[in-house]
Amino acid sequence: MERRFFLSLFFALIATCSQAQLVVQNAATTGNWAEYYVNEILLGAGVTAFNISFTTDSVQIGEFTNTNTVINMTDGVVLSCGNVEDAPGPNSSTGITTAIPGSQPDNDLFILSTDPIDDAAILEFDFIPSGDSVSFNYTFASDEYNEYVGGSVNDAFGFFLSGPGISGGMGFANDAVNLAIIPGTSTQVSINTVNLDSNAAFYVNNDTLNTIEYDG
Repeated sequence: MERRFFLSLFFALIATCSQAQLVVQNAATTGNWAEYYVNEILLGAGVTAFNISFTTDSVQIGEFTNTNTVINMTDGVVLSCGNVEDAPGPNSSTGITTAIPGSQPDNDLFILSTDPIDDAAILEFDFIPSGDSVSFNYTFASDEYNEYVGGSVNDAFGFFLSGPGISGGMGFANDAVNLAIIPGTSTQVSINTVNLDSNAAFYVNNDTLNTIEYDG
């Protein structure tokens, strides 16, 4: 089975407590790459991964530790369309970014976003679980909130699963299904679908907080 992670900005957490702390190291800093992040951080016992790859630049993938947030994620893997080390707070910029040379678009993300795709961060691997189920936690964040909602860009996140017996029917590679949807719906995750006005129960407005950099 193949699981693909795409995230336009951030695969980590949103912090809202005043004493929260986020520490991030990218692969360029640590010297670690995709196999280390998948096997040592992302996956737990009972899952064997292989054919692990990460597309584009090493600064777009890293690891994080976190304390005192509303999300029970103390550590994990972070993906970004820029440098993951831009993620920690305070929220000092309305549009922080890092240019990624030579980055490529991605058709699966384009299906979700419907806007041109730049700087996609793509983590892919095959895996075999020892049991009959697997689970992951994720949080989507973006510095395009709130000013670009409904505008000229639409950051999006896809969590694609393909394999025997799976038929997504949406035109994704390998006929995958996208698991990153709004709970109780079939709606994909993007800044246009989760924001102050749409599916607000799943949105945290970080414009006035100082715990991480991203605005929502």
